[in-house]
Parts: sequence; structure tokens; C-alpha cells
Amino acid sequence: MKKVILGTTALVAASAFVAGSASAADKIKLGVGGYMQSTYFYQSADEPSGTNRIPDKMTQEGEIFFTGSTTLDNGLKFGANVQLEAYTSGDQIDETYVFIEGSFGRVLLGSEDSAGYLMHYTSPSPVPMFSADSANIYPTGQGNTTRPNMFADKDKITYFTPRFAGFQLGASYVPDGSAETGSSGASQYRAPQTESGVDRGWSAAANYVNKFGGVNVAASAAYQKASVNNSITTVGATYTGAVSTTTGAPIVAVAATTVAATEDQSEYSFGASVGFAGFTLGAGYSRDSNLGGVKDNDSKAWSAGLKYGMGPWAVGVQYSKTTYDQVQRQGNNLLTNTNTLDEQDTWVIGGQYTLGPGITAFGGVQIDDNNLVSSTATRMADRTSTFFVGTALSF
Repeated sequence: MKKVILGTTALVAASAFVAGSASAADKIKLGVGGYMQSTYFYQSADEPSGTNRIPDKMTQEGEIFFTGSTTLDNGLKFGANVQLEAYTSGDQIDETYVFIEGSFGRVLLGSEDSAGYLMHYTSPSPVPMFSADSANIYPTGQGNTTRPNMFADKDKITYFTPRFAGFQLGASYVPDGSAETGSSGASQYRAPQTESGVDRGWSAAANYVNKFGGVNVAASAAYQKASVNNSITTVGATYTGAVSTTTGAPIVAVAATTVAATEDQSEYSFGASVGFAGFTLGAGYSRDSNLGGVKDNDSKAWSAGLKYGMGPWAVGVQYSKTTYDQVQRQGNNLLTNTNTLDEQDTWVIGGQYTLGPGITAFGGVQIDDNNLVSSTATRMADRTSTFFVGTALSF
């Protein structure tokens, strides 16, 4: 009972800002929704010799949503959202939060993406499930995103203003960048954790959505920042540039080293989308600075795409690229690492057809490329073409 009382304190405080008294509104009743996506794919890979991998795979992805809300006579709306992964996962409960909504805007309390992530616009994917920007599946272990995702689903407080003349602002505060209700077990009933990782972070974002005649326009911008509380960070091994005549892999010259993590980590993003006569053209860009608290350990990503849809049909093409500026150090000396992943890019070309309400068939090809010289069990090197077909259901 105690945790129920504590959990409602913030809601009671928020309602005090709205004039009027509570009413005999209906009690919140949860409804069920969600999605399931299933695909079969076959791969043609140019991996380094010696890699024997099964060339095809069948896989699924999905979530079940439990949602509900009620509106009081004074106009204040309370609701809840709990999202259950449709497969065994470290965060079996994905997002889980309560919200308060009224003439003042909307407040989210709990485990959900940041304002910068939620308000971002980017390139359109031609198909469900697969995408060159923020996909639901990574068939080669490679993924690009222009969404600012430093805080992901960590527990946070987020506020969105009402939309005015097409503009909306949003902001998030994240006390602990490692705390997520859906994956932390009983830790939510303990004292705050010791400082470690990305903490006391914040996100600020704005977007603009409007329509001019038959043209739909959307644009977004966001900035996020947090303190990093790691005393040291492993930055990886370095290599001479020489290659083994036996394995073809680079020869290790210096073992993995550690450096002081003293810098704040930050990221910013921009995005835009324009729609006209069935066409949607969009692009996104993001940059992450001082990853892991290591100075000049940066990355940047961008994507662009064009999609055309008329009636039940839609086809399109999408491209993305991520570039890494990974700093390797030993003491104060910079080191060269010829096997560091410097860049990776992805193409997705495909189409989809709506068979009925909430039922979509899709297919196409995804082309991943990177400059890694060796693969791992979960990460494919060099160039891979993935041919796929699938079905997406929403309910």
C-alpha cells in the first residue's frame, strides 16, 4: 500500500495547478493494443574468409500495449501506458509510465524515451520492421540512428507544451541514466544508486508541424546533455597496421587501455519531412560528443529517404551513414587503431501493401557496408545484402 501512495503523490501535486475539483469520472480501464512483425530473410555476404554463417533466418518482433485514461470534469486527463515485449528480453516491460494532460500541456512520469527522441523527424522507411534509421531489426548487427537516444527508456520526467501555430516545445530530466523500471527488478524500492555512468541528464527539443495547401511540413531540433561518472573507460586495443598471413586479421600492438572519463556527454539532432501528392521526402542528422565521457570520442549519423504511396501501395528508398571518431589513448598519447570501426552505411529499398485494417505485407532488400576487417558472432563485417519478405500486424 505504501508504494501506491508514494506513486500517486506527483499526480496529486500536478493536479493542484489546475482550477476546479475532481469529479466522479469513470475509473481507468485498461485496453490492449500493440503490434507483431514477422520476417524471413536471405543474405548474400562478402564476409572475410573463414566465417561460416547460416545464410537465412526467420525472426519476429513485437510488443503488447496496455493503455487507459480518464478525464475529470475539470478537464484534467490521467492515464497509464505499459508496454510488454513479445519475446524474452532484459527489459521485459519496455516503456511504462503515467501521464497527466490538460490545457497546460502533457507530463509523462516514468520509463519512456526523452523529449528529443519523441519529437524527432527523420527519413521515411519504405517498409515496416526494417529501416536505415532506427530499425526494429538489425539483420547484420549494424544499425544507424539519427534519433537522440542517450537516455533511451530510462526513468525520467518529461513535459510537452501545447502546440501553438504549429510549434511545440518539450523537455526531459533524467536523474539516473542507468535506472529503468522495466528492467531494474526491485531496485526501484531501494535508495538511489551510487553515481555511475550517465546521470543528471536533460533534454530540450522543439518541432514544427503544419500544412500549406497540399504540402505537409514537419521539422525538429533537439539537444541533450548529461554528466558522466566513470573514473576510467576502456577504449579498446590498438594495432600496428600489419596483417597476419594466417588469419588475415590485424596484429595487436598494444593491449586495451583505459582513460579518464571526465567530460560531459552530449548530443544534438535535426530532422525534417515534407509530404506532397503521395510523396514523402525526409532527412535526419545527429551528433554525439564525448561518448563514455572520453574527450573527442564522437560519432555522427545522417539519413535521407523518399517514399511514394497511393492507395494500399507504398514504395521507397532510404539511406543512412554513421561515422565514428573513436579516440585511442595511452596516457596522453594518441594511438592509431586500424581496425576501429570508422564508418558504416545502410540502404533499404522496398515496398509494402495493405491487405486489410492493421495487416501489411512487405518486401525488399537491405544493403549494409562497413570497414571492419573481421566479423563476430553478432556483427557482420564488410558488405552484406539482405533480401526479405514479411508481414506486419497492428492491433
